[in-house]
Amino acid sequence: MIVARRLRAPRTDGAVVAEPPLTEVAALLGHNRQHLGAVAGTVLGRSWPDVRQQARQAALAAAEQYFLEHDEPLPPDLSASSLILAGHQPGLFHPGVWAKNFALNQLAGTHGATPLNLIVDNDTARTNVLRMAALDGPTVRLVPFDQGRGELPFEERRVLDENLFASFAERAASITTAWPFRPLLPDFWAEVMRQAKRTPLLGQRFVGARRVFERRWGCHNLEVPLSMVCRTEPFAWFVCHFLADLPRFHAVYNEAVHTYRRVNGIRSRNHPVPDLAREGDWLEVPLWAWRTDRPHRGRVMVRPAGHQLQLRIDREAGPSIPSPAHDAAAAIGGWLGLEAQGWKVRTRALTTTLFARLFLADLFIHGIGGGKYDELTDEIIQRFYGFEAPGFLVLSATLWLPFQTPSVRPEDCALLAQRQRDVHWNPQRHLPSGARADGNVQALLREKHWWIEQQPGTHAGRKERFRKLQELTARLRAYVTAEEKASTQQLNECHAQARANAVLHNREYAFCLFPQEELRTFCRRFLQK
Repeated sequence: MIVARRLRAPRTDGAVVAEPPLTEVAALLGHNRQHLGAVAGTVLGRSWPDVRQQARQAALAAAEQYFLEHDEPLPPDLSASSLILAGHQPGLFHPGVWAKNFALNQLAGTHGATPLNLIVDNDTARTNVLRMAALDGPTVRLVPFDQGRGELPFEERRVLDENLFASFAERAASITTAWPFRPLLPDFWAEVMRQAKRTPLLGQRFVGARRVFERRWGCHNLEVPLSMVCRTEPFAWFVCHFLADLPRFHAVYNEAVHTYRRVNGIRSRNHPVPDLAREGDWLEVPLWAWRTDRPHRGRVMVRPAGHQLQLRIDREAGPSIPSPAHDAAAAIGGWLGLEAQGWKVRTRALTTTLFARLFLADLFIHGIGGGKYDELTDEIIQRFYGFEAPGFLVLSATLWLPFQTPSVRPEDCALLAQRQRDVHWNPQRHLPSGARADGNVQALLREKHWWIEQQPGTHAGRKERFRKLQELTARLRAYVTAEEKASTQQLNECHAQARANAVLHNREYAFCLFPQEELRTFCRRFLQK
């Protein structure tokens, strides 16, 4: 049963949201471990504990291989059999997202687990610019760090213009030199450029540089690209398990989406995710795929053909694999051989967390957005797998760039707008003391009060009352011209200050724009017990 949760990003500087509270994580972790260890049933004939153990071992091995390939030191203790996971795209996210990595490290250390962060490189690199606050206005400036090139998955997204990329920090300095603080950006970009010698991939340059600063600040997690996890044998077991019962999985998925929309009052057919399509005997599955020679993501469609499953990507015919309903081992082998045939298949958001939460993690740490849509994942787990979904932690925080700004709140402008309307439509309430002694004003006030008290019984009478009140209000308004002008000016100033705050105190600015010491202090607070 989906229960709509009210998850909101914290609105004040330095504020943190954790659901459940961090003091309850030990109990949640203990419940998940006991619950997942007792899951009955099988995955294509294998027990859940067996597949989970293999999945963890494969993910850890992939992570160790990834670190060794990038010549990075491994975390000191990888002996724990338990995993706590988090994950995010390899972009330049805001400090509230980065806080998850530090909390992941602390929680894993406290509870005897290995911290593993998923680099979600199957997601698309949607921007080639960094949003920055320029103090003239203030306004938001978009400073490019590379040329644009569609929406390629991070796994495939290479830097296109190395000269533009190398000059980014210098070009950004034309904005940051006016700031009253020095951002991390120059130091971070110097590290990004060192990573550029190792890899042409945009996302891997960013995450490699990020890990350098994490290690300096006492946070040493294991990480692995999701693309490497999707190549492992346990992931093939996970996919082939729902392919073996695809019509039911397809129906359960769409039913859960419809329930989620109804519970949350969502009318859009594309939120939180679109329905899985059906085209004759072709059924869509929640995976992305692309050809290695044409790396643009497409929908995966599947249909049975005897003892085979035919695959296609959007409208393009793809390879076939043995049907897992008839021969599980052959299906696993066929799935693992897809990439050698030039086809890459990766998870979508919901299948990412389905696999991570069921087969890898004892606890998954989400941000606000992930925590919201994973209510849908809970429903799919309950309906398709037949058991309660393991609980997850939602954690996020807000940090503002340290600009000096007016202490204006949106409610301040609302109060001023209310006052401005009242001065305009009820000038009698705002008359200066001298005007109240004027005989003409007193006569107007008495007449307006008289008309306010009237309750005409006919349409003509009500129309006359409305006309007279407008006329009297306009005549009284002449005595509060100065007050109305002042209230309008105050409201305009409030709106201007609120717009400035919206620019300067936007929580979505990339972590590398913050001053290093303040950012370090903010992140390290999540390393504390």
